[in-house]
Amino acid sequence: METRTKLTGLALALAVAGSFLPAQEAAVATFGTAHFRIEYPSGLAGAEEAFAAFEAIRSAFDETFLFGEPEAPGTVKVCADKAAFDAYVSSVIGETRNQYLFLKYSDPAASRLVLYPAPGKSGYAAFAGPALNRQLLLQYLYARVSEPPLWIREGFQAYFENLGYDPATGTVTTGAYSPWLETAKTLAADPARALSPKDLVSARTGRYDSAVFYPQAWALVRFFLTTEMPEYQRFLHESFVLLDRVDGSYNADSQADNTALLAARFARIFPADAAKSDYTGWLSAMLTYNQMLQAGMDAYSSGSYDKARAAFAEAWRVHPEDPMLLYYRGLTEYAAKDYAAADGWYRQALKAGAEVSTVNWALGLNAVADGRNGEARVYLETAKSANPARYGEKADRILNSMPK
Repeated sequence: METRTKLTGLALALAVAGSFLPAQEAAVATFGTAHFRIEYPSGLAGAEEAFAAFEAIRSAFDETFLFGEPEAPGTVKVCADKAAFDAYVSSVIGETRNQYLFLKYSDPAASRLVLYPAPGKSGYAAFAGPALNRQLLLQYLYARVSEPPLWIREGFQAYFENLGYDPATGTVTTGAYSPWLETAKTLAADPARALSPKDLVSARTGRYDSAVFYPQAWALVRFFLTTEMPEYQRFLHESFVLLDRVDGSYNADSQADNTALLAARFARIFPADAAKSDYTGWLSAMLTYNQMLQAGMDAYSSGSYDKARAAFAEAWRVHPEDPMLLYYRGLTEYAAKDYAAADGWYRQALKAGAEVSTVNWALGLNAVADGRNGEARVYLETAKSANPARYGEKADRILNSMPK
């Protein structure tokens, strides 16, 4: 995990409201941070930790967008539970939602984010996850721009989904790998569903199915942020400047106008075919988890153990508890004659749920090679007992050849 933002200089002012809701509801408290005014049940466990997380995550958005300060703090309403959330949201929009909801009004000061804590959890953990990050981002964007272009709104929601917060350090972290990568690559490989950069930056609400647009908007945003071609990064940051008025005024333009502004600028800077080639080349070079794992397995099979180690290490950063990955890391170390390391990976594979007979067989061979015959007997007998059809005869040959 990469540390992104440290929460500093946060002045948190707590004020319990003097009035009460009806008897069946909880007392209401308010909590003020640098950018939020939060209304919540006064008995909410770990409230200050959760609200510090909201502020820290917002600061992570600010590192990317560098928008000016909003005219007023954002309003957050924390309901006591899902039932209270449903009742409140239904009273406002006539129906409820399965996840947190940002209620947007024409007056930004009237807009609010509505949340509820997960049962049995406290502090940040009661709210943590992609749904919180998405809705906090919407609140951040709409505080400065009434109708941001679709690719910015959707793409950055997807991009920030894997932000997390560490209460012990007050830092925001982000995973280097996104689950949207595989979907984006699949869509980009389908001519009927692939969207070019020109398509994406020109898109308006309703133009494309969200299942097609959302992953590819994530890919475009990730491309702009991480490509080694600085002209794309420059375009992205200039886009933020154009949306966030230099004079500090609120951008009340329509989505059509804001989209047209940025799409026209993109077209002036980047020829459509060149942009498409740059983007698709970048995306094709991005490896999914399965591709990382396969690259490691191929390198192992060819005897390129250093390459296998490197590929498996990349995959491990994505899914450190995949039993197949852990098993193959053990095989690689065994083949490279690092028996202690192999033993460790095999044991982790067993703990993660790998097939018992296969891993015990591997542990037995590793122990034999390392001269640990007593341990080897235990492992081989276990493999034989768990799968006698596969390992019975082979285990007996090794066991009978070992010193008594």
